[in-house]
Amino acid sequence: MSDIITPQLGNVLGKSKSPYLLQHKDNPVAWQEFTPATISLAQQSDKPIFLSSGYSACHWCHVLAHESFEDPDIAEVMNKYFINIKVDREERPDVDRMYMTYLQATSGGGGWPMSIFMTPSLEPFFAGTYFPKARFKSLLVRIAEFWEEDKEQCQAMGKGAVESLKEMSGSIARIPGSLDDILATSPSTKIYSQLLRLHDPRYGGFTSGGPRSKGPKFPSCSMTLEPLARLASYPLPSEVDKDKATEMAIKMIKGIWLGGIHDWVGGGVARYSVDEKWIVPHFEKMLYDQAQLITGALDFGLISDPSEGEDDTHRTILEQNRRVCFDLAGDILEYSIRDLQSPDGGFWSAEDADSAPTKGARKSEGAFYIWDKEELDEILGVDAAIVESYFGVEKGGNVELQHDAHGEMRGKNILYQAKSLLEIANRYDKTEEEIRQTIRMACTKLKDRRDTRERPGLDDKILTAWNGLMLSALAQAASFLPSTYSIKSQCLPAAEKLVSFVKDRMWDVERRQLTRSWREGKGPGAQTDDYAFLIRGLLDLYEGSGKEEYAVWAIELQKRQDELFWDNTGKGYYASAPDEHVLVRMKDAQDAAEPSATSVSLRNLSRLSLLASDDYEVYEKRAEDTYLSIDEELKQMPRAFGYSACGLMDLEKGYREVIIIGSPDDPKTGEFLQIIRSVYAPYQIVIHLDPANPPVKIAERNKVVKSLLEGIQAGKDQGTSVRVCESGVCGLPARDTEAVRKALGTHAANLL
Repeated sequence: MSDIITPQLGNVLGKSKSPYLLQHKDNPVAWQEFTPATISLAQQSDKPIFLSSGYSACHWCHVLAHESFEDPDIAEVMNKYFINIKVDREERPDVDRMYMTYLQATSGGGGWPMSIFMTPSLEPFFAGTYFPKARFKSLLVRIAEFWEEDKEQCQAMGKGAVESLKEMSGSIARIPGSLDDILATSPSTKIYSQLLRLHDPRYGGFTSGGPRSKGPKFPSCSMTLEPLARLASYPLPSEVDKDKATEMAIKMIKGIWLGGIHDWVGGGVARYSVDEKWIVPHFEKMLYDQAQLITGALDFGLISDPSEGEDDTHRTILEQNRRVCFDLAGDILEYSIRDLQSPDGGFWSAEDADSAPTKGARKSEGAFYIWDKEELDEILGVDAAIVESYFGVEKGGNVELQHDAHGEMRGKNILYQAKSLLEIANRYDKTEEEIRQTIRMACTKLKDRRDTRERPGLDDKILTAWNGLMLSALAQAASFLPSTYSIKSQCLPAAEKLVSFVKDRMWDVERRQLTRSWREGKGPGAQTDDYAFLIRGLLDLYEGSGKEEYAVWAIELQKRQDELFWDNTGKGYYASAPDEHVLVRMKDAQDAAEPSATSVSLRNLSRLSLLASDDYEVYEKRAEDTYLSIDEELKQMPRAFGYSACGLMDLEKGYREVIIIGSPDDPKTGEFLQIIRSVYAPYQIVIHLDPANPPVKIAERNKVVKSLLEGIQAGKDQGTSVRVCESGVCGLPARDTEAVRKALGTHAANLL
């Protein structure tokens, strides 16, 4: 190959604010950021671009960096023949999304690190994920030779790829259909059948390989717990077994709670489990996983209502299920508020998988979380035998070799519940409560010791979208978590502090625009999911607090989302704003580790159509057009669009407004709210009307609220009451607990 003469480049990532990019600032690779100047440089030098996308908590990103990007010989090849660009996929999901779509289309799979080779015009012609060192070096050489020998072929491949991506972007107008056409294909039944086929009855959870797959297993709440909650609760076709839907969800929640994926010592849940038993995780902890598991666990805590039990045995099972669900939610909340909420109120993005096992040692996966038996013996003393039996501790370690790719956990133990409290109690002649207390005290001791270790790296950027998910979790926990959990009292203040942070730091009042991220200042502009997830969180916080300011901001944000991202041709929402250097403006309706912006927007629009009902037809039409923009997908593969399908199930169930009139200080108001919140009902929105502090701005957008407010001010409607409104018709006011339960269609006792 001939040498290509270009200006001498250095690694510029030291100037970045992204924690992921800063991890690579000392690489010998001349990393550049994804900027117009970098792209112009590639075009001037006529060099191909190597784009590497990942995130700070990504274990395999670290492996690729240690093996290749820190190697001077490989860096020499990269610097000589390529313009090398690093992208934080969490800050620039628009860039990542386009090339990930290409990677998935050409390889049948995807993931991070994502490695893309492209022309100086940003057109991709080869893609992969992690490459072992030797293979990566040879690949670099082959790609460089290919570019030099047949540049035209590379360019033709890149142009063809971009044309294909445009066809896949979802921006082409479709033949108009109808919601009835979609519903006629019974998406709910299809989701149930697919989940039933992929369910693992032994250990819980779902895998693409079916019940006998060896893993990995992801929570993927938007594709599992969210639709299962509807399937377990709504009147649906006879093909759907509601008890089986509940069983599948509870089995998964228990698998996570009992497994090593759950951090028994410090709380929270790891990204995913590499094995089928939920024992061996990839140890990174992501904010979006914490948030979604909180809401999913709360849902099934409500659904597992002991008062609905058919007999004592059934009631006991429901009570046990409820306890596991609420325990998981409470555990994750404690971890998230303690370790992920910044002093200013926003929530940080993630904790890494890797840390140094000893001072000065090379970082390895899970080092912060795993244990030698000898160390456990020393910390636990007389309780060691009990605790180690409970947690499956073995002298030679309990991590199977096939789940320890680099031998970093050899001889170590991951804590998971290997035996039940009853088994341990019988073995050591103690009560279950005594064992529970022993385990609790042991975890406190272990945390004290673990806190002396080097903590995994913290990704301390604050993402609007993920904070929106956590806002929903906090608001729902403030409403639905039983008061016996002490963390409940912290949830509403934490939620309001989060909103204050986002509004003060990440919202430009004059331009009416959000920013995507914050770290030492504002990051890139916001994406559609930033708006959608924050709107959902604000609506949840409004319902949980009764403060109309949150609802009013949600209405304003929805208007701005529509202005910035609505596709007037193909309908539905673009995933990002226009950018000349993002060659294809993609849509992103498919759910994955997070729900899609499209699916969350659909539910937001339905809720806003009730809250700001004077614009009901506007919201309803936008929601219908959005459903129709993905109609074929919902008909053919609804599980991949699970949260959108949840919206369809809510529509079939029928949305309703629950209007509560009363002072927040009135005990009766609190009693009525507890009854309202004792029911799993995502198809309703709770509207608060405090006579002393009336929701004037909501009344301007809702004729029913305006009429009720006028009646109160005229002295016609006094006292605390609840009204349920469905299909534009409001029922009579319910003024006592039995009447409220009857109006809500529930006889459940107040269990919160």
